[in-house]
Amino acid sequence: MEEKKINSSMERDTALASIPMSERQHWLTPAMIFGGLEFTIPVLMVGAMLTASFGLSSVFWILFTALIVFQWAGNAIGGYIGAKTGRSSSVIARSSFGSAQAKVIVALTIFIVSLGWWAVQTSVAGNAISVMVGIDYTKQWLAWAVVTVVIGLIFAIPSIIGYSSMKWTDYLAVPAGLILVIASIILALKNIGWEKISSWSPEPTMTFLAAVSLVIGVNVSQWVISSDYTRYAKPKIKDNILIPLGIIGVGFPLFYVGAIMSVGVGSADIVQVMVNLGFPFWGFLILWFATWTSQLVNNYSMGLALANLLNVNSGKGRALLTFIGTLIAIGAALAGILDYFMDFLYMTALIYPAIAGVIFVDFFLVRNQEWVDNPGWNWMATIAIVVGTLFGYYTQYVNPMGLPAVQSLIATGISYYVCMKVKAKAALDHFTPEHWNEFKKQESISPNI
Repeated sequence: MEEKKINSSMERDTALASIPMSERQHWLTPAMIFGGLEFTIPVLMVGAMLTASFGLSSVFWILFTALIVFQWAGNAIGGYIGAKTGRSSSVIARSSFGSAQAKVIVALTIFIVSLGWWAVQTSVAGNAISVMVGIDYTKQWLAWAVVTVVIGLIFAIPSIIGYSSMKWTDYLAVPAGLILVIASIILALKNIGWEKISSWSPEPTMTFLAAVSLVIGVNVSQWVISSDYTRYAKPKIKDNILIPLGIIGVGFPLFYVGAIMSVGVGSADIVQVMVNLGFPFWGFLILWFATWTSQLVNNYSMGLALANLLNVNSGKGRALLTFIGTLIAIGAALAGILDYFMDFLYMTALIYPAIAGVIFVDFFLVRNQEWVDNPGWNWMATIAIVVGTLFGYYTQYVNPMGLPAVQSLIATGISYYVCMKVKAKAALDHFTPEHWNEFKKQESISPNI
């Protein structure tokens, strides 16, 4: 009976088709999944990094700017597109990028980055469970590798089964995460002391905007992949404004906890921070359990992207590809992807905003909230993401200024709209929206004044 339920869940959870309105759910369900998505080890790690340069009052305004001002808006816009179309992010991208480019660039990017995030967190979770069972993860590689493989496979099971399995895991794991948050604060107050925490004021090694960019970098992928989960939500503006509350409600306190835990410790290795604070064995178990929530999301998006890349629409096919992606990600974790965490974070913060810029502008300004399954390769989208990514790279590395992720999105969006307008006047094709075609026809038969 249970096997039939699992198979039924897999069959319904297709990768390419639109989710029918009869299966749409209350906004609390995707909000809870988003909350699970935000309960992630990199959030704790970035919170720890912030205390190397800022006191807790400055950290508050950094988080307010990054999460309330920018992240909420990006998630609400991307989420609404998913709810309106009922489709996943890599499929939505077919409208603007074309089916071929959506596979080669968008789906492949989502697959690689989701795989990378999953591998990073699996690696840290392997460290946590190793500490719990008495394994020195810095020296006993083989024992750590066995632990990491086992917990990685356990992480993947609900996302392989599908969306319905994921939401119930989140309902259990998010409360476990809250227990970890409370325990972290209690142990930090006990071992560090409120006086030291409240008076912490280090010499800054990064600017305020650089810190905001760091926080956005952890979350920026959500601007694109949020539609993977809101495709199960109702296409109401109010619902999609409320859904990101899951991100804010979990992210804001969790960044703060990472910061509080690391005051005076001088390390962004959250497992080592927990060891220094004297966490009991159950603390590391809860860290693994709570991390499960965000791992589900990364794994599920990875499978959806791979399904689009290989044009697989069946539920069982999506499940098989999710499993294959899991095995590849475990290999990346064992290879030491955690050592390149910061480089990976910055890479994500450049690529995803460019993709989001094209998708947002295409859906709202070019096609008037209509989705079209366009075949081929739209070179205007290619030009736009190159412009946006290069602009983001320049403002991130060559001449650091502002918020590179936000600037990359804006630069890409403007470039895409201009390129599409220019192309519409020069040579109409199937990527040109129908209402632009009509305008072009009228213009050609109207006398010049």
